[in-house]
Amino acid sequence: MDQNGSQVPPFEPEEYARVEAAANIVGKSPEDFVRDAALKAADDPFLKALGRTRDRVVPQLAEVFATQDTSAADTSTAAWPDPAPLGSRDLHEFPRHGHAA
Repeated sequence: MDQNGSQVPPFEPEEYARVEAAANIVGKSPEDFVRDAALKAADDPFLKALGRTRDRVVPQLAEVFATQDTSAADTSTAAWPDPAPLGSRDLHEFPRHGHAA
């Protein structure tokens, strides 16, 4: 391992194209964009906590996901009904703020 740590494998061509497009949107070079994203991720409290517990939590999560029956899961929109469907009539029934009752 050198001074900068282990080397990361290069992006696949389609991955690099996505990074390049995102970098162009924000006006950065792809290298600066990736560096800035990596530095921000390193400061993310969630990622820091995950890094500290990685050896214990990741195998537990892998076991949970491995035991889930995903073959029966229906990913269509019908599987996720709107919990509180509203119609245009319902929108008019809400009290209006700022008006005397």
